[in-house]
Amino acid sequence: MIYVAFLWHFHQPFYKDLSTGEYLLPWVRLHAIKDYIGMGLILKEFPEIRQNFNFVPCLLVQLEEYAQGKARDKFLKLSELEPGELQEKDALFLIDNFFSANWERMIEPYPRYRELLRKRAFGKKPADSAIRDFSHRDLRDLQVWANLTWFHPLVVEGDRDLQSLFRKDHGFSQEEKRMVLDKQIEVIDRIIKLYRGLEASGQIETTTSPFYHAILPLLCEPRTAQQALPQLPLPRRRLEAKEDAVAQVQKAVETHERFFGRRPKGLWPSEGAVSPHLVPILNGAGLQWMATDEDILARTLHTAFGRDHQGRVNQPQTLYKPYRLEYEGAQTQIIFRDHRLSDLIGFEYQRYSPHAAVEDFLGRIGPGRGERPLLVSVIMDGENAWEFYPNNGLDFLRELYRRISQQKGIETTRVSDYLERHPPQDTLRDLYAGSWINHNLATWVGHAEKNRAWEYVAETRDFLKKRPDLGVNHKELAQECIYISEGSDWYWWYGDDHSSAYDEVFDRLFRTHLKNVYKFSASESPRALDLPIIQLGKKRPYTTPKGFLRVRLDGRVSSFFEWVAAGYYRASRDTPVMHRASGGIIREVYFGFDEENFLLRLDFEEGALSRFSARDQLAVIFLLPVEVRLQVSGAPQPIKGLEVIKKGETTPRIVPEAVAAVEVLELRCPFQEIGLSPGENAEFLVEIEREGQVTERLPDHFPFAFTTPTRDFERIFWQV
Repeated sequence: MIYVAFLWHFHQPFYKDLSTGEYLLPWVRLHAIKDYIGMGLILKEFPEIRQNFNFVPCLLVQLEEYAQGKARDKFLKLSELEPGELQEKDALFLIDNFFSANWERMIEPYPRYRELLRKRAFGKKPADSAIRDFSHRDLRDLQVWANLTWFHPLVVEGDRDLQSLFRKDHGFSQEEKRMVLDKQIEVIDRIIKLYRGLEASGQIETTTSPFYHAILPLLCEPRTAQQALPQLPLPRRRLEAKEDAVAQVQKAVETHERFFGRRPKGLWPSEGAVSPHLVPILNGAGLQWMATDEDILARTLHTAFGRDHQGRVNQPQTLYKPYRLEYEGAQTQIIFRDHRLSDLIGFEYQRYSPHAAVEDFLGRIGPGRGERPLLVSVIMDGENAWEFYPNNGLDFLRELYRRISQQKGIETTRVSDYLERHPPQDTLRDLYAGSWINHNLATWVGHAEKNRAWEYVAETRDFLKKRPDLGVNHKELAQECIYISEGSDWYWWYGDDHSSAYDEVFDRLFRTHLKNVYKFSASESPRALDLPIIQLGKKRPYTTPKGFLRVRLDGRVSSFFEWVAAGYYRASRDTPVMHRASGGIIREVYFGFDEENFLLRLDFEEGALSRFSARDQLAVIFLLPVEVRLQVSGAPQPIKGLEVIKKGETTPRIVPEAVAAVEVLELRCPFQEIGLSPGENAEFLVEIEREGQVTERLPDHFPFAFTTPTRDFERIFWQV
């Protein structure tokens, strides 16, 4: 006998900004009305099929808020507005983002949606040109289709109002649009009730993951990432937060019980990422089993799982069974997914006919051999695959469930049912540290961007630990933001291995969660968190210093050669004036050094320097190696001098004769005052502030960067 345990993983990151209550992206809402509801509804047709569903707790919380009408994302807000109420920037956002669906499966089949896509002409017209072709009627139809196309076929089959809108195709009214949006909330409200009922009937088992989908091995011991890749660079400031790992699991179990009325028995570690450190944590939370990928078992046993010409595993008796895992006096049960079967459903069967796909799938399992029933674990994402299938995968799943129901020698099972009847007979006393991607953890650590993100979390967490004076509510909110920032999704999008149209939104949201820690602590956040971490594919918008500068600090361009070896930046080439805060006043930036001093020159737009008043302040903010603020206050004539303020200090140090401003503003500051040593990397921003508000920040995306020179800087530079 062969038992097949399908475990469908439902997961979205935490899109809510806890300080404003706004949801930045709509994917919880849209996947809810398509995949989360649909994967449960289809089981009503096949009561003999047993399944397993993994709900990440932070997804459950977001679903609850949508069901209660509390969750509001930007896409939803813009969907609600009448086209005549849209501001220009909103209309541009609409035509750029309301085609964010699989074009082949979710747009092309519908004539009006397809027509609007052609009219948008991506790749041929920028948004500000294409918008001229969109009437108010077009925009309303786009608002409707961008929401309507996400409803699962089974939801549509059971709703005459939705069916009528699909038939109508175009010319939707504001009332019809409102109906679509209302029905989304109604559908979301059904989801937890549906799965709770399926579990009560014995048809499914629900399981959990760490609350915010944290990579537990990296929280417990970051160096486990080097087991698979010994040369993998790790963050300079490592986050070692085993207590956070414990809290993420304990909080997950409690939340799961609140939603489903029972504590979960199983856990799918985020991204299938495991190490032996997880075993005591699971024991402490009362969890009985976990799952991961076959490659982890192969590396643990120092073997490999090949396939024969029919695609069948060559060691089924080794892979297709549970194990007992023991570590530090604790133990749990662990199963290992068939990597190939899971990936076939996730990435390949979408191109097959349903019949051919199921034939191939069942042919790869083969007959059971031996006395002990085999457990074939198929574990995969339960949401993202289906938009690549015709009819959202409904035809494939119906054929799969129908054939398994009829197949002799194969049954589906809930994992806990199998483990209760067939407990592990073999014990593992070690476990290879890795994930379901290439049996390593490099997707989440190692790249410079990923490491910098972890360093920011470590710094912010250390800051919070030093604030025992916070009130209970603010302390809890700040700590929650730390937990959110430990989620796997942020690190998935950093680096050069994955990318999406919303990378910069994920980047901004990650930094917002960390900045909220400081906000809830009534403290100013580090300026580094204002700058994007993502730098992939972006060229630095400035040149770097090429030699020592010999500058007469007089506020004038005394000679062309004074600044010719400086790093150079022109604001208009980096950020169009229309996008610069308050119509920026700095035109050009020159920066560099002599042997002892940092040197900066700012060229202002015509007349702007003379208007630089007592209400204005120039700040040069060094981010590395420590945060230091160089501040120029007051009118340029007479200039009041340069103030140096180190992070955490309140009293500035005055550096005399360090600033001059006549035609341009020139500034000199000894490296010693900034805390820079020869050979040390430095990063800085230039800001203009008025009455405490930042009105201009340069550069727009990257900080300026240089290496503090050694005495032989010029000789080395020209040799290179």
